[in-house]
Amino acid sequence: MAPLAAVLVATGVPASAAPAIGMAPPSGATEDVEPARLPSAAATPAQVEDERLTTPSPSPDSGGARQATSPDPLKLVAVTWTGATPQVIELRSRLATGLFGPWTRVDPVDTERDGRRAASSGTEPIWVADSKEVQVRASTDGQPVTQRVALTSIDPGTGSNDSRIAAAAVTPGGATGSPSSPAVVTRAQWGADERLMTWTPEYTPTVRAVTIHHTAGTNAYSAAESAAIVRGIYTYHARTQGWGDIGYNVLVDRYGTVFEGRAGGLARSVIAAHAGGFNRETFGIGMMGDFTSVAPPAATIEATAQLAAYKLGGLYRDPNAAVTLTSAGGGTSRYPAGRAVTLPTVFAHRDVGATECPGNTGIRSMPAIRSRTAALVGNLATYPIRQKWLAQRSVLAEPSVVESPTSKSARVTRFSGSNGAVYWSSATGAWSVQGVINSRYDALGAAGSVLGLPRTDEKATPDGRGRYNQFQSGVVYWTSATGAWPVRGPILTRWGQLGYERSSLGYPKGDQFAVTGGVRQNFERGYLRLNTSSGAVTTNA
Repeated sequence: MAPLAAVLVATGVPASAAPAIGMAPPSGATEDVEPARLPSAAATPAQVEDERLTTPSPSPDSGGARQATSPDPLKLVAVTWTGATPQVIELRSRLATGLFGPWTRVDPVDTERDGRRAASSGTEPIWVADSKEVQVRASTDGQPVTQRVALTSIDPGTGSNDSRIAAAAVTPGGATGSPSSPAVVTRAQWGADERLMTWTPEYTPTVRAVTIHHTAGTNAYSAAESAAIVRGIYTYHARTQGWGDIGYNVLVDRYGTVFEGRAGGLARSVIAAHAGGFNRETFGIGMMGDFTSVAPPAATIEATAQLAAYKLGGLYRDPNAAVTLTSAGGGTSRYPAGRAVTLPTVFAHRDVGATECPGNTGIRSMPAIRSRTAALVGNLATYPIRQKWLAQRSVLAEPSVVESPTSKSARVTRFSGSNGAVYWSSATGAWSVQGVINSRYDALGAAGSVLGLPRTDEKATPDGRGRYNQFQSGVVYWTSATGAWPVRGPILTRWGQLGYERSSLGYPKGDQFAVTGGVRQNFERGYLRLNTSSGAVTTNA
């Protein structure tokens, strides 16, 4: 708690800050998305190989292609190269019919980590299922450059949940109107190999917009293959691209199943690697499939809208509004570093990157995604926590953790300033808890603690020395000399009779603790002792 105390101003409220961002939720809290009803998965490790490319048998449409042939299924593949990025890169695989499928243009990977300014050297990974033959070709200015490309294959292994994963049920909306996320297949459930995780989660003060992507590749995968595709993309991003984690915050398959992507908590404002230059303050949703000429399935659009509504509604952002973001530049960003860009709050990857993502039919689906998101969010003016936030925005700053259910049938939103949080229930209303008082409240168990929910905002004490919050079953008082401590029960009643902090005892210096025959609490100039047999409280000043 010391770092928080160090930033207190004279009133006792931290001047600013981010200690709350990325902090683990208090004990007993449920401040994250609903997990799917699946056990943790056991998964075999992914295998990455560079495939040998040879000249294939001549065919009328080979166009200078080179071919990889493997005795084992190639599963997920990506084209890599040396030197300048080819202007056109295409790939096709042999189908179960024995014929090669159509040539598919693949984009250079643009799900990139900010701060890495190296040019792309690989395409988005493409799922080719169980094909054992893949052809690639590349050209620049109409001239073949296929001799400069290579093919990387990723076998994502098998997971114990693969055959059991299906579209997850939608959890009911929040009591305040803030929409809940659909149930999510967690990293543990889809079998993430956390040994590949070398990128410690990083957080941004808030999320202002949602970015829509497609992952490219086949649209003809089965529900049992979805988790394998996610594991393959994770391995490619974390290991082959060297990012240390998957680029997307979350992925949605064609059945509407939602997969947790980037580590760090979907309720929190995690920085991912999904749109170079615009990874901060955005939430990246990857629709699994190629939506260049085939429309995203209805189940995909619905789950995508539910996720966007969960994130935007829970952070009080209007899905129909515009937002101004500042580019970090680099990679294939369309905008140089420092350029302020005005975008829809729900925007497509190609709006900020030199990419076709999320495909032409994906682009045509954006109005439907945006409209459905707005319908799910509803009227933001009716959100009680949002009203409290707007009244105290100068202190609380921006919402950093999505409005979430917590104990006592309540809701909570955490903010990037003042180590602040706002709790709401129909019984108590909406009240903020901030600074070191909030740290103490969290340490006690927050809404699940013996104190219950807040009943007031933080207030100054009449003597000007301290700050306090009232809760359903007690109070927490703070001064710079004594710290923040709860007072409750008969000891609180007696302290109040004596005059609270204006009494001869002064402010509390610690929590209550057991002594022989009762409970004691120390104050600046004495202590109160509760006899648990008689209920009497004696004063020792």
